[in-house]
Amino acid sequence: MSGSGTAVSGPVVEPQVPVSVGRGRERLRFLLLGPLSVVREGRPCTPSAVKRRALLALLLFSANRQVAAGELVEELWDSRPPKSALATLQMYISGLRRTLDPAHSAARRAPRSHPRLTTDGATYRLRVRPGELDLERFRLLAATGRRLVGEGQCGPANRAFHEALALYQGRPLADLAAAGLLTARVTRLAEERLAVEQDFYDTVLCLGLGPRIIGELTERSARHPLREASHEQLMLALCQAGRRAEALAGYASARRVIVREIGVEPGPALREAQAVALSDRAVALARHPRCRPAAG
Repeated sequence: MSGSGTAVSGPVVEPQVPVSVGRGRERLRFLLLGPLSVVREGRPCTPSAVKRRALLALLLFSANRQVAAGELVEELWDSRPPKSALATLQMYISGLRRTLDPAHSAARRAPRSHPRLTTDGATYRLRVRPGELDLERFRLLAATGRRLVGEGQCGPANRAFHEALALYQGRPLADLAAAGLLTARVTRLAEERLAVEQDFYDTVLCLGLGPRIIGELTERSARHPLREASHEQLMLALCQAGRRAEALAGYASARRVIVREIGVEPGPALREAQAVALSDRAVALARHPRCRPAAG
């Protein structure tokens, strides 16, 4: 998988139970997990104007919910809207309606009857059908994976997490971030991705396949030196590979950074990974805590 985050190309285990998230042929596809893109009947129809793309992204973040015009104005103009902001917003809305359903606009039907982008007073709602929005599918797959982990089914969970991460097509909303728009939203998407990557690597470790992802975890811990979970996972992967000395050296290095930058000792999970590395049963114990065998 490509993108600005760590590439996730570790083992994928076929599920023992189906992971159903409601696919099907879609008339429209909305893509937020990369440069913003809209596809209608297989053909791109993404708005070209950057503010109009930002408006579409905001409506997609609140898909199928009413969003106040004032809220859209605040985000589009970063709390410094011009006097003409509401009029400009209405112009952008009209343009999006033409993009999303040209036939409706060509027939000169009333804007309020638009099948996708409706108005109710000073609010707007973008109708998105199941399976049309990549972010919705990402979150559904992530939730499915976490449910399966809770049921002790790490193989199917591994597959669900991998499918979720494969939906990323680079940096989310990279085109809008480059224009300085929706930066807080972009940051939150990046955090969601990091969390699901962590869940994915947990399942790889639970399956005892840590040696295959040492390179990815090494890069991840270097990119995020204050994320203790990244160091913990790397240590466990090294232990599974029989490289206990390197795991202990990694703990010492991580501790130095954490103490220097934050002024506290590592948390219990990282200390437990150190204890695993010190154990004569390191290979057997080097699983995520939820799947770790008893120490006795």
